[in-house]
Amino acid sequence: MLDLVGNPVLRDSLQCAGPRGRVCQIGFLGGLDPVADFNPLANLPSGVALSTFASAFVLGGDGFPIGEVPLQAIVEKAERGVFAARPSRVFGFDQIVEAQRVMDAGEAGGKIVVTV
Repeated sequence: MLDLVGNPVLRDSLQCAGPRGRVCQIGFLGGLDPVADFNPLANLPSGVALSTFASAFVLGGDGFPIGEVPLQAIVEKAERGVFAARPSRVFGFDQIVEAQRVMDAGEAGGKIVVTV
């Protein structure tokens, strides 16, 4: 899972990663405030890997505006199957309530997608 928001949603991202999942913080659009009372033993699910892409700039900041992120190229590569990652569940927009329930209950078993 690529996390663009950062610290404000770190705990949620870790819980959504699923067994043997991976979370990589690549942006801090939610700000750079530290995660209050973060305890890796208590907050990092067993088997989930956490990493960050650190550089001289902050994604979404003045040095690297979010508009310069090649999101369309990433989407096109994903559509062509360049990446091995696959969602565990796909919901239609009319099923968004069920998608939220599945995520909150920890039943996703990986990433979920809601199509519009």
